[in-house]
Amino acid sequence: MILRRFSLRALLGLAALLASLPRLSAQAAPDVASPKVREKVLADAASVLAKRGEFVAPPSPMPNPFVAKDDGENAGGSSSPAAPPRGAAPAAPVLSGGAQLAQLASLVPATGVITVGGAPILLVGQKRLRIGDTFTVTSEGQAYDLSITGIGSTSFTVKRGDSIHTRPVRQSAP
Repeated sequence: MILRRFSLRALLGLAALLASLPRLSAQAAPDVASPKVREKVLADAASVLAKRGEFVAPPSPMPNPFVAKDDGENAGGSSSPAAPPRGAAPAAPVLSGGAQLAQLASLVPATGVITVGGAPILLVGQKRLRIGDTFTVTSEGQAYDLSITGIGSTSFTVKRGDSIHTRPVRQSAP
């Protein structure tokens, strides 16, 4: 009786294994093509577009995707910023430099730092900011976007334009 159950289970297991062999031996196509295939496709696409006269070369130098356009870079390439729309209040002067960034960084109400999966996360109220996220602070009625560029166990680093400032997570009372 025991031998019969064992042989029945062994027979069923062997049948299941044999049924799955064709699926195990077939390799699934990769989701991403190999670099050689991608280069060939890009070359073919460039030649087709060049024949049509629609080929557009990438801009030089390539814009940095990690810097917001309002951080002092003009998208149009002109030296003067665009005029504000009608009825809009005149813009406040743009803050720049280390002292102004330090003032703005002091307005970030950071409460702590946690690490999830090896990545540090800055706690700002109910928000959880990671490196690369932006946080908007308001000073004298003007909103400023600060990029989080670094998070340590007791401090964090913010960036606006070319200025970078590191401050402790919890500031001491004056």
